[in-house]
Amino acid sequence: MYQNHYTLNAYEVLELAGEMDCVAVAESKDILEKIPQDFAGDIVFDLSKVTFIDSSGIGAIVFLFKRLREEERALLITGLNGQPKELMTLLRINRAITIKDDVRSCAVS
Repeated sequence: MYQNHYTLNAYEVLELAGEMDCVAVAESKDILEKIPQDFAGDIVFDLSKVTFIDSSGIGAIVFLFKRLREEERALLITGLNGQPKELMTLLRINRAITIKDDVRSCAVS
């Protein structure tokens, strides 16, 4: 699931790939829980290479969003396509979490 990290302006971009299902989330639980302390800035989840997401993946994103919000930090999501985009749209995740088309659009905001 977790693939790569880089910094873009004030954002820490975390690239995720593959499936964000209950197995992947369970395997990455320690990494996900440490994100707020390991990275100082606002976080961007680049989901352009995520092919599937289920309720566990949504739960992990919402959990991280709430932890960052408590610290007055932001979580943005970019690169949604296919099934992950459909599910996020259905659940109206964009009402709470900022969703951008791609990582480059974060550089100008």
